[in-house]
Amino acid sequence: MELQQLRLFLAAAESESFTRGAERAFVSQPALSASVSKLEAEMGVKLFTRNKRNVVLTPAGRMLLKRAEVIVDECSRAKDELRRHDELRVLRLGVINTLSIHYVTRLVEQYRRENPGLVLNVTDANSLNIEKLEREERIDLALTILPHPPLSSRKFVYDKELFSEAYVVAMSQDHHLSQSPSLSINDLIKEPFISRSHCEHRRVIQELLKSRNVRLNSIYVTDQDDRALALVKAGIGIAIVPEHCRSAEIRTCPLVESKQKRSIGFMWGQSENKDEIKRFVDFASAIRWD
Repeated sequence: MELQQLRLFLAAAESESFTRGAERAFVSQPALSASVSKLEAEMGVKLFTRNKRNVVLTPAGRMLLKRAEVIVDECSRAKDELRRHDELRVLRLGVINTLSIHYVTRLVEQYRRENPGLVLNVTDANSLNIEKLEREERIDLALTILPHPPLSSRKFVYDKELFSEAYVVAMSQDHHLSQSPSLSINDLIKEPFISRSHCEHRRVIQELLKSRNVRLNSIYVTDQDDRALALVKAGIGIAIVPEHCRSAEIRTCPLVESKQKRSIGFMWGQSENKDEIKRFVDFASAIRWD
């Protein structure tokens, strides 16, 4: 039994015709017929019942069909793996820029250490630019907020949540509000406020302020979390940040009026790089994100 015999057998079985099977396998009809006859002679069984219109698998043929599909598929996989053995492995990752660099660093460093043959290209972006990178097919997957805003041109069709978190008020450890178990919008009105212009939660806070007809005392606007957190640590002002931004130098308190949480995880679509994507998603899913 040869691999080519199995391929021709599958072509005939799936087409239910020696003629259509030959066209599908790019061989002549007599060549396919001869191959099947030789295979039947070697096995000592009839694989097809032949008639004028088509061919039908016998019980023995149906038994061989299951095995042949597995054998041919595994041979194709082996061939592809060997062909790609010396090819450069590349994975392009987009990361939402409101995810702590501590998390990103830990993930990237560990994965690169365990996959020395992989080139892992990482691009930071806000939610809108993540969408742009996806549309332009410049990333394979995104580590971002779930669910992603729906897009008419959306190509991301899979997702995997890693963790969820609330938005909290951040302040220095010696801030006069730091011992409060929780805070309300009214507690923040007179406090110097560090505005994170790129924050996905900003619109929710703005609507909350508008509904109460109040404003925050914004003294610094930045699109960089490291600057915002440095200002908070120095006691320059307070900020509203994702819960994972807490540290030994920052005190965080829940905001009573804001119950919204965000989910962080991966989104990706159909891709020829699906094996690399799966390996990376599985690896990241095994890490503790708390």
